[in-house]
Amino acid sequence: MSRAGMACGLPRIEHVKELCDSCLAGKQRSPFAKKAKYRASDRLELVHSDMCGPISPATHGGRKYFLLLVDNATRFMWMRLLSAKDEAPEAIKQFQAKVEAETGYKLKVLRTDRGGEFTSVEFGRSCADKGVERHLTAPYSPQQNGVVERRNQTVVGMVRSMLKAKKMTAEFWSEAVSTAVFILNRAPTKSLKGVTPFEVWHERKSDIAFMRTFGCVGHVKNVKPHLSKLEDEHTNGVPGHGSKAYRMYDPRAERVHILRDVIFDEGASWS
Repeated sequence: MSRAGMACGLPRIEHVKELCDSCLAGKQRSPFAKKAKYRASDRLELVHSDMCGPISPATHGGRKYFLLLVDNATRFMWMRLLSAKDEAPEAIKQFQAKVEAETGYKLKVLRTDRGGEFTSVEFGRSCADKGVERHLTAPYSPQQNGVVERRNQTVVGMVRSMLKAKKMTAEFWSEAVSTAVFILNRAPTKSLKGVTPFEVWHERKSDIAFMRTFGCVGHVKNVKPHLSKLEDEHTNGVPGHGSKAYRMYDPRAERVHILRDVIFDEGASWS
C-alpha cells in the first residue's frame, strides 16, 4: 500500500518473512468456491448481506449477532450489531436510507441467503415498495453469495487473531469486528486494482496515520468531571477506531469512552 500510494499517512515498512502464531490460529479455514463472474458497475447496484451468530458471550449491550453488508462494485463493507436475528430487516432499512442519502444512488438488488429474517412477507413487501429486487440463494449454497461469505470468514479470522494477539477476552468481539471491517475497507483487495474499497466508495484516499494496534494499552486523562488534584489523571484502555477519535475501554469503570487525546503503548498486551 505504501509503495502504491493507496493511502495517506502510511509509513514505509520493510517486509519481514516470519509466521504470526495469532494469525495462523485465527484464520485457518477450508478453501472457498471459485469467484462469481458477475461484477456490478455502479455503487448500490448489488449489495450482499449475511448474518453471523449467535456469538457467546454477548456484548455489554446484549448484542449476539453482526450483520455484514458488502457493495459488489466497490467491495466497501458495513457492519451492524444485533441482539436478535429479527432485527436484521430494520437494520437493512436504516442502512438503505443512509447509503442512498450519502451517495445519491438507489439500492437496486439485495442478495441474501434464505434465513427466516430475510424471507418474511413483511420484509419482502418493504423491499418491493422501495424498488429493491431480492436475490435469494439456493438452500445450502453459500457460494451463491460468495462475496459476503468470504468477507465474513475473513472478518471472523481477523477477530480471532486480534483477540489472541493481545490476550483479550471474548467479550470484546464486537470491537474487534468493527476494527476488522474498518481495516478491510482501507486495505488492498484482489477485486480492485490499485485502489482500496474506501477510495472507490468515497472517491478519495483514506488517511490512516491515526490508526493504532487493536488491543494495545492507551493512557488517557481521567474523564471524571470533578477530578481531585491528588487523583490519578490517567487510566488504561483498549482502543478501537471511531470516525474522528478512539474508542477507549476503561476496565475500572467498565465503560467505553470516545476520546481524542491518548498516549499509546502499542507493544503492551492488555490482560
